[in-house]
Amino acid sequence: MLFLYRFFLGILEIEIYGIYPEKVLNLCEKHKISIWGICFKKGKICCKINVRDFKKMPKIFRGQGVRLHILKKQGLPFFTNKYKRRFGVFVGLLIFIFILNFLSSFVWVIEVKGNKNVNSNEIIYDCQKIGIKEGISVKELDAKNKAQELLLLNDKLSWASFNIEGCVLTVDVTEITQKDESDISASNLVADSDGIIKHIDVTVGNCVVKVGDTVKKGDVLVSGIIENENGTKFVKSRGKIIADTVNVVTLTQNYNFKESRLTGKQKTKNVLEIFTLKIPLYLGREKGEYDSESISANITVYGRPLPIKLYKKRFIFKETQTTNISYDIACERLDKLIAKQYPDAEIKKEFFDNYTHATLEAKIYESRDIVKSQKLVFENEK
Repeated sequence: MLFLYRFFLGILEIEIYGIYPEKVLNLCEKHKISIWGICFKKGKICCKINVRDFKKMPKIFRGQGVRLHILKKQGLPFFTNKYKRRFGVFVGLLIFIFILNFLSSFVWVIEVKGNKNVNSNEIIYDCQKIGIKEGISVKELDAKNKAQELLLLNDKLSWASFNIEGCVLTVDVTEITQKDESDISASNLVADSDGIIKHIDVTVGNCVVKVGDTVKKGDVLVSGIIENENGTKFVKSRGKIIADTVNVVTLTQNYNFKESRLTGKQKTKNVLEIFTLKIPLYLGREKGEYDSESISANITVYGRPLPIKLYKKRFIFKETQTTNISYDIACERLDKLIAKQYPDAEIKKEFFDNYTHATLEAKIYESRDIVKSQKLVFENEK
């Protein structure tokens, strides 16, 4: 603090010489003049003094046979005096302070804290929907109401708040703890497909079918309502019921179709994003068909990300070609597709020629677990 005080007053490095330079120390003590950094060089006293005390010395040392010589000047008064005629420096300083103050009234960066399962980008995207984004004025931010809007928009959050520190807006959130309804919700097991029951393995619930029964999609297989002499009990049904099923699948393959192929040509160009404004750092537009992908890198200062991103945009060029295939090749493609989707099933296929495309109609025979959980709905819940 003492250094700053002296710096603002101005510091002079001086040398004192004459017939009796030693009188300086006594006179400075008598008139309460502060000097420091005192040393003797070849009969001269070298020291430092502030400008205000230095102006008192000529009057005090008059007729004492002492002379003063300034060696060096330091401090704010000398700096401002040097640039007092250079108005551009002061104008630039004022403009800088104004711009700094102006920019500090806006949000530059949005950060998300407190989330574990919900992606930060998802929360930031939801914030943009309710008007919270880079570049928004701090005065326009109604933190309390906007937090409520965010909760209404994102049903994965149970609490949210907006906190501003400088130009950084922090979105503090708490996620909803997902409850396991398997332990609290009574349910039936129903059929997800038509079939003939071949095997039953029920661990919880009241089974209402037996082996050999034919069931349709939606039929109740295991009830979550158990009645006995002690009353009625509601449970979540659990179990496995294997049935022989038949599904009919229809696929088509056109003889003439267009397909895109990569040419192997690629280009990478840079794009600068300031707030939400994207500025291409290249001229012209790419011609032809292409897919593009962007790799972004945030610019940070002292670990804080700025609202400036540098993208590397990669253009992957492709071309569209019309391909003609025969009926046999179309059937072969459909055959491979159906076999890939149902690798373990017995399949009976029949192909048709419809002039413009080949059609495959397949009956898929497979034994599988057909149960699907369905929550019990009571009268007071309807």
